[in-house]
Amino acid sequence: MYGVKYEIDEMISSSTFSRNMNKVSELLEKMNRVVVLRNNSPEMVVLPIEEYERIKALADLAEHLEIAKLIETRKSEKQFDLEDVLAGK
Repeated sequence: MYGVKYEIDEMISSSTFSRNMNKVSELLEKMNRVVVLRNNSPEMVVLPIEEYERIKALADLAEHLEIAKLIETRKSEKQFDLEDVLAGK
């Protein structure tokens, strides 16, 4: 979907994933992510909690910056009084 490249060493089958959490933990320590394959296609990525929290914090920051940008843009727009709008003025 986004053109992300995965290393062969970080991939495991969905059956291995469901049966062998020790293997998943070992891969996470070595590779910092595990790509779970279903029918030879990436189905999901497992991350250490620290990495997930870092990514989530960055996504939250990006969202807050976008909101701040929108607020600044709207500050320069003409303001309307709610009562005038409701009265049809």
